[in-house]
Parts: sequence; structure tokens; C-alpha cells
Amino acid sequence: MDGLGVCAVIITFRPDTAVLDNLAKVRPQVDGLVVVDNGSSSEQLARFRALTGQLGFTLLENGVNLGIAAALNAGVRSAWSQGFKLVALFDQDSTVTDGFIEAMLAEYESHPQPERVGIVTPAQVERRTGCKRATEDAKDGTPLTAITSGSLIPIKIFACCGLFEDDLFIDCVDHEFCLRVRSFGFTIVESKRAVLLVAVGHHTVHHMCGIRIESTHHSAQRRYYMTRNRLVLVRRYWARHPGWSLGKLRAIVKETIALCLVEDGRKRKLVNTMRGIHDAMRGRMWKVVEP
Repeated sequence: MDGLGVCAVIITFRPDTAVLDNLAKVRPQVDGLVVVDNGSSSEQLARFRALTGQLGFTLLENGVNLGIAAALNAGVRSAWSQGFKLVALFDQDSTVTDGFIEAMLAEYESHPQPERVGIVTPAQVERRTGCKRATEDAKDGTPLTAITSGSLIPIKIFACCGLFEDDLFIDCVDHEFCLRVRSFGFTIVESKRAVLLVAVGHHTVHHMCGIRIESTHHSAQRRYYMTRNRLVLVRRYWARHPGWSLGKLRAIVKETIALCLVEDGRKRKLVNTMRGIHDAMRGRMWKVVEP
């Protein structure tokens, strides 16, 4: 790794045992590893504690769920304080493939202007279907935004652009950070050779009266944060990214119609969607409902 010093940061929240395999796969590819736990049970934490010496990683226990943004920031600060130059961020459900970090570093180093690279994102492949997740490109052909899991980010980017936005708590944390990094003049690049296996939530397709309806089946709690945070970012970035913003507004409308037609628990989900709209307009942020 040419002495660049990559520290992986993995965020966990009540994980199953598969996360232990993910830890074992990423650890040999990086110089350091920080696991930030967001309030898992004592039994789950005991598994992590038992492996800290064996795999050689730092375990940060938040005790309660502080949200994905706060957990990411804790991991980044830990890597920063240890002198690492880059961080590779992961959620608990993502699995690296062989040569992942090497390919990500090669993409970063081979860029004509590596000093302008804010984020390197991998090719994300859905584990169940083998399909590559699509990316939304900017006008220059690079990814406009990148999902946090799998991202390789130079520490200097945080020094310049700031950390993740705690107030968002869970949803749209990655989008906000990417758009902010771009606003500072940095770019996002994709490494097509670095493949990250990801787990996508419960997605279904229905047909009613000849109309195709796609449903994501997110929980009522997630509906609140998804709606609120999308609207907050639309207000913030509309002038600079109108196409992206319009897409988020369309997504709210489509997903709200879908949950009303085909999802269980629709009453509570609709109430939380309306609550998210209300709080976005009021500017009420941070942790409001349990995810």
C-alpha cells in the first residue's frame, strides 16, 4: 500500500455474526481498523471484544445509537489521531473482495490530479442478484454522489470540508457529504476494479392496473428521516444541483404512493412521512424518532 496508511472504519448496530467474517476479510488489506458500535447488545459486543486482539483493531463502544453520522465521525477522528492518511468506510453488511483496497488506492494514485480527488467509490454489486448498483453522474461523467460504504477518503478532505453532519442522524448523510465535498472543488471517482458486495433492503415490484409499482418497505422510523433529510438537502442544494434535487422530490412522492398502496403499517409510515415534511420546514433536526 506504498505506506499511504489506510484505516478501515466499520460501523455496527446490532449486527448478526456475518459481520465477523467481514471484519476478517477487510483487516489484512488495511493498515488499521476501527469498529464503532452504535449500541449493540452485551452479547454482540462480547464477540467484538474477543476479536480485538486476534484481528488487531480498535473497538469504540457508543453505548447507545448515536446515528450513522456521529459513528462515522468517531471512527474518522480515531484514524486521524493515529496518523492515518486515508480512511475506508464500511457498514456492517458490506463485504470486500480480494484486492479491494489495492484497487481503490491504484485509482486514487493514478488520477491525473490526485489532489482534487475527494472520494473514491467502488463498484457496488448486490450480493443476492449480482447486479451492479447504478450511479448518478455529474456533468463531467464522474459520480455525483457516492454511498458511504466502501468509500476511500483522504483525511485531508475532512480537514478541509468538515466531518459528516451529525444532525442528519441516519439517512442522506452520504449525499450531503458528497455534495459538500464537491462544493469545495473536489471530485468523486469510481474504481471499477474494486468490487464491494452489498446487501440491499427489502425491495419489491408490484403491478396494479397495468402500472408498475416499486416499493422499498423501509420502516416507519426510516420514513421520517428519509423524508426530512431529503427535503433539507433539496432546500440547501437546489440552486447548484437542480436535477438531483428534483429526483429526490420525485422519490418522496413515488415512495409515499407505493407505501400507501402495497406496504404494511402504512398508516404509521404515512404519519412519519408527513412529520418529516413538517420538521424539514421547521428545521428540526438531530435524533427525533428511533431508527
